[in-house]
Amino acid sequence: MKSVPYLLFFFFLTTALSAQQEKKEIPEGWRFGAGIGFDITQLLQINPKQGAGQNRLGFGSAINSFAKYRRGRRDWDNTLLWQFGLQRLGAGVIANNFDRPIPFQKTVDELRLGSKYGYRIREGGELYYSVNATFLSQFFPTYQFPDIYSGNFIADFPDTGRSPLSKFLAPATATLAVGFDYQPNDNVSLFLSPVSSKFIIVASDSIASRGVHGNPVSGQPNDLGIYPEFKNVDAQIGASFQAAYANSFLTDDRITLTSKLGLYSNYLRNPQNVDVDWQNSIAFTITENLQLTLFANLFYDDDILVRITDYNAPNGTAGLGKRVSFTEQLLITYARTF
Repeated sequence: MKSVPYLLFFFFLTTALSAQQEKKEIPEGWRFGAGIGFDITQLLQINPKQGAGQNRLGFGSAINSFAKYRRGRRDWDNTLLWQFGLQRLGAGVIANNFDRPIPFQKTVDELRLGSKYGYRIREGGELYYSVNATFLSQFFPTYQFPDIYSGNFIADFPDTGRSPLSKFLAPATATLAVGFDYQPNDNVSLFLSPVSSKFIIVASDSIASRGVHGNPVSGQPNDLGIYPEFKNVDAQIGASFQAAYANSFLTDDRITLTSKLGLYSNYLRNPQNVDVDWQNSIAFTITENLQLTLFANLFYDDDILVRITDYNAPNGTAGLGKRVSFTEQLLITYARTF
């Protein structure tokens, strides 16, 4: 990820410069907004024809909200995004485990919080002293049982007593950055911090000992991949750049685009390998408060191993490694600003 971050930085910079003349007056006080989206997929077949497929039941949801405050030279922006989804493919019981019905699998589970406070350097100016904090984790635990049934599950459905692969705060990523925020208009924000802290947290010993979430481990792992020595927190110091763009297009602002980019370089380890977190959403207004919304997130962290997608391998993955991770979700959303 050495060249991609610079291309993304150039994209946001040119967007900011081209939007200089679009500055709008922002009302003072609090502004709130929230959207909740759902997608449901269902297929039922009774005595299906040969080759007709299999039953499917899936649920997906996303909650996206903000709270913004502006008074005089002070700005405070707060955001929350949670994406979650489950699905079950097939019917009946698991082969060779006739007392266990086919369970629901987790498809997506991502919780994001963000808060940015800024104080305008001079009255009427576009540059702020700013503090920016972010938090990323998941809400429900994730279990895996490769010897029984492949997939990610939110419960220990065979009652094996195994520890989860992940859960809330294991892992979690928290950042705190101090720097300058350039806001040429209400659509664009460019934040640069030469002093930024980042913490990879794995608040569970059984999960931290796996060494797959970016926390430090040492020693020789056993046959199950468990390390004898580990730390629950990896504290980093580095530089960060964060950019945000939001705008509406077409007649009556029927299309809304929101994009947030975060880049981070760790001074202490491989500073040339830049971490990337790029969140995007495009919403098309169907009625006054009903929207068709597409979420797309791109993620890379030089300290975190991800499952490598390989469509020629069993279950579509082949081991762990450092790769770009991409997530997409399409929902019908009810949104309201007040």
